[in-house]
Amino acid sequence: MRGRRALGPSRRLLQRRQRILYLLIELIHLRKEYDDLVAVQDLNLSIPQGEIFGLIGPNGAGKTTTIRMACGLLAPTTGRALVNGIDVSEEPERAQQLLGYLSDFFALYDDLKVWEYLDYFAHAYKMNESEIPARVSEAIAQVSLEVKRDAMIRGLSRGMKQRLGIARSIIHRPKLLLLDEPASGLDPKARLELRNLLRSLRDQGSTILISSHILTELEGFCTSIGIMEKGRMVRSGRIEEVTAAENLARDMRISWLGDASGALEEKLRGHADVSNLQLSTGDATFQFAGSDEEMAALLASLVSAGVRVKTFAEVKQTVEDLYMRLSRHEVM
Repeated sequence: MRGRRALGPSRRLLQRRQRILYLLIELIHLRKEYDDLVAVQDLNLSIPQGEIFGLIGPNGAGKTTTIRMACGLLAPTTGRALVNGIDVSEEPERAQQLLGYLSDFFALYDDLKVWEYLDYFAHAYKMNESEIPARVSEAIAQVSLEVKRDAMIRGLSRGMKQRLGIARSIIHRPKLLLLDEPASGLDPKARLELRNLLRSLRDQGSTILISSHILTELEGFCTSIGIMEKGRMVRSGRIEEVTAAENLARDMRISWLGDASGALEEKLRGHADVSNLQLSTGDATFQFAGSDEEMAALLASLVSAGVRVKTFAEVKQTVEDLYMRLSRHEVM
């Protein structure tokens, strides 16, 4: 049988370029030190095109420092940040044409109208003069601020100002958006509008890196997550992969009719795959480490023992559940 043919230099270069084009951002062994404080420790992260990546962690975990290094506003002590294959430190202007950045506290010019503010930044990005008016109108529409086009910025609500900040960050049509705590200070309605806006931007081709310490903001929204603590990335990957890897035993909930708690407790406590049983009136939760077949057999045995089962279901682990579990295990 013939051996596999070795790739020539040109083929390897082509594959490398294809990989670079697919990965919008690569953070390679990033480290940031401030005197005796290590803010970010040897961080590695790759985000493919089309992802919404949630960077999760408490205040002081290193999220803002990581994002500022990724967009070139802060030089790493060691390591590299690449945007679409471009080294942010070596070619900052070229890299910044490909990314949009919104800090947790960003400045707005209260004495400008909404369209004037975006027009100013379109010129700052050296966009083609003839394309700017149409692009300003398009960006205003993307963030649903059409009725505020001629309004003074000082009169906008907090949520509207946040949307205007995002419009500014996308005015030059970047491939990558870096958003640091964009939902901070927003009311629930404005947070929902923000999530819908970012989903829409992803559908239009944007790749988004978003940080937050409020875990419920990112639930059901991000495609992948990274959990940071004390400058380290302790878990990262697609949400379902990260939760499955940590949660080997499934969380289960059962409810029943009538007085069957004695028979149910006997069956569950005597099962080798059942742990952490919590009983209440007509309801119980437990963890189950067995297979689907073993779970079906357990349910059948409960019914055979006279338990009138009302509901029997797996409780899906949320991002917040995962974060708290990792904290309890002292992984962080």
